[in-house]
Order: sequence, then structure tokens, then C-alpha cells
Amino acid sequence: MKKYLINSCGRLPAVFMIAVFAVALVGGRAAAVKIPDHPDKLKYEDLEFQPPKAEDYRHQLKCGATAYIAENHEVPTFDMTVLVRTGAAYIPLEKAGLAEMTAYLMRNGGIEGMNIKELDEEIAFLAGSISVNIGGTSGSASLFCLAKDIDRALELFKGVIKNPVFENEATERHREDILSEMKQRNASTDDIERREWSYLLYGDHPCTRPLRDTESSINSITRDDMIAFHKQYFFPKNFTFAVSGDFNTQEIIAKLDAMLAGWPDQELRLPDIPVDVPDPQPGVYMIKKEDVNQSRIRVGHISTTRDNPDQFALSVMDDILGGGGFTSRIVRRVRSDEGLSYGQGSRFSMPVDYEGTFFAFFQTKHATAAYGTRIILEEIKRMQDELVDAEDVENSKASFISNLVNPFSTKTNMVNTFAQDNFTKRPADYWQNYAKNFQAVTPEAVWAAAQKYLHPDKLVYLVVGDPDAAIAGDDKHPDRYTDFGEVKLIPLRDPLTLK
Repeated sequence: MKKYLINSCGRLPAVFMIAVFAVALVGGRAAAVKIPDHPDKLKYEDLEFQPPKAEDYRHQLKCGATAYIAENHEVPTFDMTVLVRTGAAYIPLEKAGLAEMTAYLMRNGGIEGMNIKELDEEIAFLAGSISVNIGGTSGSASLFCLAKDIDRALELFKGVIKNPVFENEATERHREDILSEMKQRNASTDDIERREWSYLLYGDHPCTRPLRDTESSINSITRDDMIAFHKQYFFPKNFTFAVSGDFNTQEIIAKLDAMLAGWPDQELRLPDIPVDVPDPQPGVYMIKKEDVNQSRIRVGHISTTRDNPDQFALSVMDDILGGGGFTSRIVRRVRSDEGLSYGQGSRFSMPVDYEGTFFAFFQTKHATAAYGTRIILEEIKRMQDELVDAEDVENSKASFISNLVNPFSTKTNMVNTFAQDNFTKRPADYWQNYAKNFQAVTPEAVWAAAQKYLHPDKLVYLVVGDPDAAIAGDDKHPDRYTDFGEVKLIPLRDPLTLK
């Protein structure tokens, strides 16, 4: 049974009791109400949800920036996020870490007229929050406050995104924190797995830049570097706004126009990021982590981009294979049937700016790692060899369709969804056709997607744990990692140099 059905069944006893009490209350009408003798027999009317349209909430500010604005008078608050086209992927390797340092110190390095202590105290006095984050290919700045404090909160927010001063003392303190945390990079097998998987699959592609900062690159970053980075990307034409709260729309537009007035504009120049990623060298790659009693394993290859026309069939395929929780094949076999792992599944990522990765993953005792990997490989091949049951496809589709409400469950979620769609150039009719596109997926379409996008001959196997024990296997299962390809040992990198 699919996850959304499980959730529904979890609510059935409560629904059943409500029905019983309702009948008891109406007394004489009880005879007219037929009570089912089991919760499974309760019937519900089909609910149809039509997503709102972005164009109904879209506004153009005087500076040219786009804003998605929704009034919400249920709570006296104001919530705003500004998306910024920037990212760590656009930073030269020798300055890796610059984007993240700039984001942190925009918020925590003082602004014109206020040091960081004064800024923190005033934001706290307003019971508000301001944050700035920069990821791989996007950045954001967010503001939350009470509706009565919008004017002052916007002044503080403007100071953070327009006039940060990058105080030297705050910069050096943050640099020390980064270097201290960097020394712990190899403490967690999770961090090692994520970093080395990125390196293996993407090589020197710019998307690995957030994982490439070293002691040398962090120490090379100066205040002038952060000022230049901020100036390059933070200007009105490069902003997309998502705004919700207790206000009048026209009044908030006027306030945003005033906040951005007089702010010099410029043309955005982004370094190119290759969309296509060369296939990595297949094989088994092992990293020795001596102080753990389990191995972490990933198996996969390069996938595709978000706007692939087969995206809906691919989502259903991955959901059935390992992305759908307890009902998915990998979870059933690796966890439920064999008892090898408590953390397993698959991910078929489809980023916007470059090709993603497909991988299946699990954790288990070193000696059973090869056996679990064999199960993973069998399930990948089974997706290609057999037509998926129609019931599994229907349950998966229903799960995705039932989640259509989530991006629009609140006014804040809604405007953030619209802003993200605008930022990533998602088709305007995406949400209107979302349910229809999933409904169109058939078992044959899932099989065709598996044939086209799963590549058992190109698999990269990454094992983080005890290579000797993993290679030796156990007496109960004949599987060995040498069955999957050439085994290569990767030294554990120095946490400060990544060499």
C-alpha cells in the first residue's frame, strides 16, 4: 500500500469515531445513516484541487524586479524572501568558500551605521529575523517580522542586502570558525560519502565548488573580495521577491519600490556552467574509515536535468525503485526482507542548471556490504527487465498527485513556489498540468524511462568504511566487490587541503 494510503488509513479510526458521535448526536436520524462495519469501508468523495495561477500574484516593481505578493490577514506577520541569481559555483577554485563567507558576513558582519551587536539587538527587539544564504547556483535573503514593524524591518533588511560593511573582527572570527569546523570534515562518514560522491561523479565541474574550500582558499579571502562579490550580484534587477503577510498589496509595492529606489543597477554576468557532465569511470571506489562499524554505500551514475520531457515517468520510476519509503523495492528487500540496513533508498536528482545523479544507497555491516550491493544491482536491472505492476504505478502517481497541495498550503509557500518557478524558468503551466502529466504515466512509460535512463554498465560504486572487511565479505553470501568491477582504494583526504 502506498505511503499516502497509509497516512489516510492512519486517520481512519478518528474519522470512524467522529461518524459514530455524529450519529449519536442526531438521535432519531441514526436509522437513516448507514454505519460501515469496518473503517476500510468508509467512502470519500474525490477531491479536486486546482492550483492558483502565478500571474494572479505577479507584480513588476519600478526597478524591473518581479515580485509575487499575497495578502494574508489571518496572522499579523510579514514574510519576505528575495531570490538572487548567484552561487558558489561561479567562484574561482582558488577562492572556494567566498560565496558562503559573503552570505554569512552580510548578516553577521555589521551594516552601515550599525555594528553587529546593535543590529542583532534591534532585530530581537522587533521579534524578527533576517538571514542570508548562498548555495551552489542561487542565493536568498529572508525577512520575518510583525506586520506593525514592517517599515523599520525593511530598513534593517535593506542595510543587510545593500550596505554590509564586513567588519574585520567579525570576518576573522568567522574565518577561525570555518577552519575549526574544517578539521572535523572526516569525523562523519556521511560527510565523506557526500563529498567523495560529488568528486567521483562530477570531477572538476563547478557544481562541486561548495565542497572544495580549503585552508588555503579560506585564508585567501579578503574583505575586498567579499565587497566585490556582493557588488557583482546584489542589485535590484537580479532580485525576485516572494512576499506574504498582513498588509495591503499596493502599499507593500510602494514600500518595496522605496526600498530599492536609488540603488544602482547593472547587467548580470554569470560564468558559464556546463550543462552536460561527462560519464565518470565505472568501478568500485573504497575509502577507509577505521573507527566505524558499518559501511556507507552509494551506487549510481549521471542522470539528467529537471526539464526533461520524461521527468514524470522518471519520478514514478524512482519512487517505486527506492524513493518511495517503506513500499519501495529497495527498502523492502534491503531492510524488510534481509534486515541489512535501517537507512536505504534511491534518489534520481534532476537539477536545473546541470545534469544530476542517480544513486541507490544503504548502510550495513562491512561484511554484508557486497551482498546488499548485489541486491541493489538486481533491483536496478529488474526495473529494466520487467514491466512494473499497474497497481504500483497507480499508487505512486496518487502519492505525487496528493502532494500537489503542499506548495500552496500557505500563502508563504505559494509565493515562494511562484518566485522559485520564475527564478528557474519553469513553464508557466507546470502546476496546472501537474496532475494530468502524472496521470498519463503508464507502466510502459516507466519501463521505457528505466531503459533509457538507468545504466547498469556505467555504475560507480562508492564504499566508505573498512575496505578489507567489505572485500572479504562473509561466509553466508558469495558476493564480492570484485564482481562489480575494478576495486580502487581512495586515500582519506586531509581535511584542510583535500589532498
